Amino acid sequence: MSFAIPSLDEIHALLVNDYANRFPGADTSRYSNAWKRLRVVALAVSGLHYHIDSVYRDLLPDRATGAELDAHGYVHGVSRKAATAAHETDALRVYGSESSSVVIGDLLSHADGTSFQVNENATIGAGETYVDVDVLAVTTGSVGLKEAGEILTFTSPPSGIQSVAELQLDIGQDGDDDEDDGAYRTRILDRVKYPGMGGNANDYRTWAEEQSGIAHGYPFPLRQGLGTVDLAALHSGSGAERLLSSDERTALFDAIELLRPVSVDFTVLTVAAEPCDVEVTVEPEDSAAYAFDWDDETPLVVSSWTAGTRVLKFTADVRSDMAVGDRIVYKRVTSTVNDGHEAIIEALGPNDDEVTLVDDDELATSPPVATNNVYSGGPLVSVVREAIIALFDSMGPGRGEFAAGTWEGSLRLSSLFKVVQLSAGVLDTTIVAPTANVDGTNTTGSTIGLVTPRQVLVRRRWA
Repeated sequence: MSFAIPSLDEIHALLVNDYANRFPGADTSRYSNAWKRLRVVALAVSGLHYHIDSVYRDLLPDRATGAELDAHGYVHGVSRKAATAAHETDALRVYGSESSSVVIGDLLSHADGTSFQVNENATIGAGETYVDVDVLAVTTGSVGLKEAGEILTFTSPPSGIQSVAELQLDIGQDGDDDEDDGAYRTRILDRVKYPGMGGNANDYRTWAEEQSGIAHGYPFPLRQGLGTVDLAALHSGSGAERLLSSDERTALFDAIELLRPVSVDFTVLTVAAEPCDVEVTVEPEDSAAYAFDWDDETPLVVSSWTAGTRVLKFTADVRSDMAVGDRIVYKRVTSTVNDGHEAIIEALGPNDDEVTLVDDDELATSPPVATNNVYSGGPLVSVVREAIIALFDSMGPGRGEFAAGTWEGSLRLSSLFKVVQLSAGVLDTTIVAPTANVDGTNTTGSTIGLVTPRQVLVRRRWA
């Protein structure tokens, strides 16, 4: 049962009252000798209360934290996952003279103190001034995840190589931090609830999730016939970031090969992203806090987009209620990942049918094109959009008929409606796309599908 720890003053008052009852006539007034001595005792008793409460909370893994949680993990044979090193293929552009080389292990540093190394042997070719090489973070954890355009500096530049190198791609693979208490506690409690059974379906899930970088395992016993077990696994993160690389699938296979029953034909499945467009219209609650930025009952239509100046030209004049700082969303006919994001108006004009947009990464990767419809943004757009993307990212791969577990492998219209409708400020919702549930592909073979977000468009609903 829980026990409310009394405050220092409450303990002291109890001791003073008890002392006065036991020694009638004794001076227990404030700052008297007895009062002061009992204050010292009360302080010691208060410390013991908190110590005992700490021991109580650490007795079982459902409350334990830190080193005490590690101790529970040790007892149950569950180790905390260590941080992993971020890395990327052909991400680092090394500049230098023709025929100059870098080798695996050449060290570089980032301005924030993070260390990296070249992860392949490479030579600048004839007539060339640079070569793109694999890069690996020496400093483990998410601090090693860097964006394209960031600069790394060689600690000791090899002969003929410039000291400064530039990332051409995001360093986005791995880079997990040490497993936090919440995820680790869940795995310990799972081990208590489902102890190892020598190779049942849940064991394969557990073995997968014990590996650093693996957030979720999805077992499919008998999927390819008697004596077979297929396993899919995913990272944490969003969209296609959750997919394992070929090397990671090989490492997972090798780890489970040491644990599985020898008679089982075991396969780590390739999970393929299956991008899906979502379009929803929402009616906001009757409050200025949820109002869209401008009137888009008749949407604007893109005439042209000039990337260099970031000028967006429409087929008609801009709306009279559009202003600097207002947001827009545009519906691309041929969509790519992250379409549907909000862009911000930096300036109106210079012509009546033009606006200049604030520069952002998404404009470079998925710019508006002619004939795109343009709708108003507003305070509901990012909230609803993030809720939809979170729904995608809570899903597992397509279930098929052999899935062993309770994950959701389909984007269901009912679930989509629910997450939108329950977003603060939404009065009513209409799902425009998709028009039916979208199932992740799962047939026989070594590849299955994961439904991922592509264009997620949120706009105002008009009667």
